[in-house]
Amino acid sequence: MKVEPASPVLLTGDSYMRGRMQARCGELLRDAVQSAIDTRLAQAGPLLEKPSVRAFLDEQARLLEFLDPESTAEVRGIADGFDRGFDSILAYLHLGVLADFATDGCSAWSWGASPTSRPVLVKNRDYRGEHALLQRVFLHRDPERPGRAILCVGSLGSPGAFSSGLNAHGLALVDTHVSTSDHGPGLLRYFLMTRLLWNCGSVEEALELIAETPHAGGGTIVMTDASGDCAAVELGHKAFSIQTGPYVVRTNHFMSSACAPSWLPAPSDPMAVSTRGRYARIEAWLGGQNDCPPLSEIAALMGYHAEDGREALCRHGQDGDARTISCSIFAPAELRLYFSSREPCAGQWSSFECRP
Repeated sequence: MKVEPASPVLLTGDSYMRGRMQARCGELLRDAVQSAIDTRLAQAGPLLEKPSVRAFLDEQARLLEFLDPESTAEVRGIADGFDRGFDSILAYLHLGVLADFATDGCSAWSWGASPTSRPVLVKNRDYRGEHALLQRVFLHRDPERPGRAILCVGSLGSPGAFSSGLNAHGLALVDTHVSTSDHGPGLLRYFLMTRLLWNCGSVEEALELIAETPHAGGGTIVMTDASGDCAAVELGHKAFSIQTGPYVVRTNHFMSSACAPSWLPAPSDPMAVSTRGRYARIEAWLGGQNDCPPLSEIAALMGYHAEDGREALCRHGQDGDARTISCSIFAPAELRLYFSSREPCAGQWSSFECRP
């Protein structure tokens, strides 16, 4: 497995400035960001005109300012940088909880430390095709937070850890989408992930912050840290659950008794059909391991296609507009990300460091 060293997009400053700096990506990419946002908002146009939805988004803006003013500032920076209104970015980010506008999936797992191996956190990012162009690895630094930094896989036009991230303390986390009926006022998952990376150094600290935070609901977060603790968190508005163990797996359905009844797979959800098969394939593979497998075997697993009745982990358009646009393998004890910016079966890998 060949891995080339690479440099992330460096965003330096306070939250507002880091958001605004995204717009320095060049005219072609700025136009692509505008198109991606405008297309999604147009699809949701009638929904966004409903008084109840407008009231919910107004409440979400108020809560975001109260719960996480740094995320509010980052979104304002993104909006100003791309010459958009703050409300349009906020609505764009909330479409996944407003209705069935999800066209993303993802498969994720983590393996804790052992006497002979270090922990890893892995995610195939299955997402809308236009995000392949917008996808970047960002390194966030804030001069007011010496000794801290977060390395994020995300998209231009979206805040912080929009897909996954690692901080300089060795806490790494990724998310997966899960449609649910359990939504309400609270912190959106993308904002929560960035908040965890800036403020927590371990899985234990992250779980404490999650427990005391009101959530908008939807999705899961899978995490591990440099010590080897790992956990999977399922997020609802009224309910959430935590699973810990030597390894954890999540795809695009809830597993826990607390959250599973609210899983709401919709006919237009492109990943709902394959989610159980992808989960079973990863679970069976990990269950057959005596120790954390080497990097090359992890990359091979995430590049698996459908065979012998087993579901593909590496998706090539069988889910409509969604496909696997990247694979992330975090090594938190090394403060390193091994990253494929396309389908992992292509075998093209880069290495990024999270350094303050």
